[in-house]
Amino acid sequence: MGQVKKDGSSWYFVAELPKDPITGKRKRKKQRGFKTKREAEKALAQVEAEVIRGTYIEPTNTLYKDYLLLEWFRGKKATINSQTAKSYENYMNHRIIPKLGHIPLSQLNVMVLQNYIYSLKEDGLASATIKKIYNIIRNSLEHAKTLELLAKNPATNIQLPKIEKTEMTVWNVEESKAFLHIAREDRLYVAFHLAITTGMRQGEILGLRWKYVDLEKGVIRICQTLSHDGKEFLVGAKTASSVRSIKLPDETIVLLRKHKAVIARERLQVGQEYVDHDPVICTSKGTPILPANLRRTYARLIKQADVPAIRFHDLRHTHATLLLSQGVHAKVISERLGHSNIKTTLDIYSHVLPNMQDEAAKQINNLLSNSQ
Repeated sequence: MGQVKKDGSSWYFVAELPKDPITGKRKRKKQRGFKTKREAEKALAQVEAEVIRGTYIEPTNTLYKDYLLLEWFRGKKATINSQTAKSYENYMNHRIIPKLGHIPLSQLNVMVLQNYIYSLKEDGLASATIKKIYNIIRNSLEHAKTLELLAKNPATNIQLPKIEKTEMTVWNVEESKAFLHIAREDRLYVAFHLAITTGMRQGEILGLRWKYVDLEKGVIRICQTLSHDGKEFLVGAKTASSVRSIKLPDETIVLLRKHKAVIARERLQVGQEYVDHDPVICTSKGTPILPANLRRTYARLIKQADVPAIRFHDLRHTHATLLLSQGVHAKVISERLGHSNIKTTLDIYSHVLPNMQDEAAKQINNLLSNSQ
């Protein structure tokens, strides 16, 4: 039976805990610092209720930073690719640990975490970035709960800032043609052409190898990417659904045949110094193109073509919106982009759909008019 006692001007409680399973000795929990007797009694009742239910967990003194790095991340990084692991480490070392790392794991509560999320928003971080940081915290604390270091996950009830959708910027047909016309003489033209005609991501384009290109069938297989720093090829893609096959337009097949012939001549000219990793997009010596160099060339060509400046990733959006505007079914586009389901595609490109309503109305009008 627990007790509540006064100690000077404050109160404390002593609770009877279950016996130690190893020594068989009865344990007690003492907690001080309550301003009133009622507060102490309420806290004692909560502990006793948890003991009866068998859900009581002795608070740990382990700091969150030690648990995060030495326990959670050590196991987590074995289940994710190296690029994602680097992203996690960056968020932990630069965002999470400086603010929360010194707090004991058992003292991370809803108020502490909610104030932390507010501080990220005040620092000007984008809502999407805050969500990524939050997911690391939530996932790590859920694991702590599984290990019975926490009775519950305090991150579960955190309120995240609303993700504000930014207006998507894409090129229309004329702008896409203008850019490709200017880029045609550049060594990296194939990369830009693939981005617009297939919707591939930057890492997928730079990580594409010839062994995954079937020019006879006109199909490429996406099952490898180049890391953001350009130092390694990563097996797989961004998600499981991103591993996919894409049918190529005839013009792209012709372009790739010519490009492959150029690379073959360069390999002979360079000789033994040629680094043959088999990438479709590479330097004259066979080494992969660094993402930063691709973006630098891309920015230069945009100025020369005098078209609106959009991100390289927006070429992927351009591919999708061009197809939607031509009446291609969203399911087909979803498969080309490697989305997990068609709902993702419709959510991203919902802005295009209202413009297609007019065309749909015209089509049904023509059908009915011609039938009369």
